[in-house]
Amino acid sequence: MVGSASRKVSTRRPGPGMVEHDPDELLRGVLEAIAEVRRQLPGGVAALGIADQTETFLLWERDGGRASTQILSWQDQRAAAVCDELAGRPQTTSVAERTGLGLDPTFSAPKLAWLFRTDPALRRRAEAGELAFGDIACWLAWHLSGGAGHVTEPSNACRSLLVNLESLEWDEGLLDLFGVPAAVLPEIRPSDGSALVTDGGPAGFAAPIAAMLGDQPAALYGQGCTEPGMAALTLGTGAFLWLNAGADRPQPPPGVLATAAWQRAGAGVTYALEAFCANAGNALGMLGDMGLASAGSSAGPPDWAGPHPIVVPAPSGLGTPRWHGEDRVTVLDASSATTRADLAAAWLAGVAHQIADALEAAGGTQVLRVGGGLAAHDGLLQAVADLSGQSLEVAADLEATARGIAALAADSVGAGGGASAAATIAKRVEPHLDDRGRSRERARWAAALDVHVQPRARA
Repeated sequence: MVGSASRKVSTRRPGPGMVEHDPDELLRGVLEAIAEVRRQLPGGVAALGIADQTETFLLWERDGGRASTQILSWQDQRAAAVCDELAGRPQTTSVAERTGLGLDPTFSAPKLAWLFRTDPALRRRAEAGELAFGDIACWLAWHLSGGAGHVTEPSNACRSLLVNLESLEWDEGLLDLFGVPAAVLPEIRPSDGSALVTDGGPAGFAAPIAAMLGDQPAALYGQGCTEPGMAALTLGTGAFLWLNAGADRPQPPPGVLATAAWQRAGAGVTYALEAFCANAGNALGMLGDMGLASAGSSAGPPDWAGPHPIVVPAPSGLGTPRWHGEDRVTVLDASSATTRADLAAAWLAGVAHQIADALEAAGGTQVLRVGGGLAAHDGLLQAVADLSGQSLEVAADLEATARGIAALAADSVGAGGGASAAATIAKRVEPHLDDRGRSRERARWAAALDVHVQPRARA
């Protein structure tokens, strides 16, 4: 890395379940960060890559690019009622088969349906071709190219619930189901083939926009996971597991998502399986809130051989494979002898158990590479290795998303050495817990989950 710059983007929560960002603030921040990082470069810009949060989107005017909506975050749940209503329709049963995903308000299409139902004028403008829909990479590419193209790519498009995962094209049946007019949609091009060039006005330089990817696919590429069976685990607020599933569309196990990782121009598509742990950094951060930070900040796994409590820390609900949404924390097997350090270690183990659940649901991996901010937490890494029984390869550079999108952009213009050249392994973490101990701990965890997900008794 020869230069970096960043800007914070504020978050608005205008109503229950609503999470938004200001489009003008985000665009201004990106342009400022680009200008700052260019001043750090020893030479010019060979290529530009854009990685973004999949499912996060907005609508804007084709004439001039002015935003017509706020940016709706992937975290936004305003369309939960839309999903509930659509779930009763016969044609909804084909959503998972066509998309590899479930009917959930996280994805773009239900929120688009909500917008068009709430504001009929917005729908009329969309149907007339006056508005453009897109993920953030699509929107930034539109502005950076001076409006030269309305273009997205498969890893983002597939997260809309509007794309057929087999053909990687917009699906007419899904457009009808969600009430989305085709006139609002971008063209889907390969992840390294936007054919757009930055405009000297808004960008300040001219260079090909050589790569666009969602953040987790970019991390998979940045970790050098370009062969089937290789997986990237990104540890941040949550934990995201992406497993390279090869060139053929996979049939996901229960609770696991199938999606497109990337499409190389002339080289076909690479699919992925995705498993998600909702609680990682957010759950560990609660240790400080509860006064356990001194024990939790350096906590390692419990003494597996001795008596220890078990904690299910789920402030954001459970992810793969249970998908249980309730905000709860369950503590079992604590006693008067349980110390703050015991609770902190059990709490950390509870996060590691959830990551092990995601790994197990995805079917295991041949190579597991770990990045993200929490990959610096040695205690968590050891607990994940112990409870999953897998060796972890920890990246030297934990910012795999930035490295991945830069590597794909460089490869696209012939200036890179391939994704594997971008990935450097700093260390390996091996399991310390034997098979018998692992089976015992995982059985205790399964029993704790059964207690955790039981409906609360009424008073």
